[in-house]
Amino acid sequence: MIPPSTKDIMQIASSKYAVVVAVAKRARVLSEQNKNNENNRLSTMVTEALEEISNGKLNVELLPESREG
Repeated sequence: MIPPSTKDIMQIASSKYAVVVAVAKRARVLSEQNKNNENNRLSTMVTEALEEISNGKLNVELLPESREG
């Protein structure tokens, strides 16, 4: 699997941070689902999560900032 380019990923959301968090959360879910698989590799889960997000299978939503003060 070839990971999607950064340019493609940045068209999904305006925040790199939001994309990173979304990919990490999805990779964790995929890892938990495949924890009994001896061929389970975290890098594969991250690549799969990136592909799901870049293909539109998952959406990255930015929450409004709360202003306390």
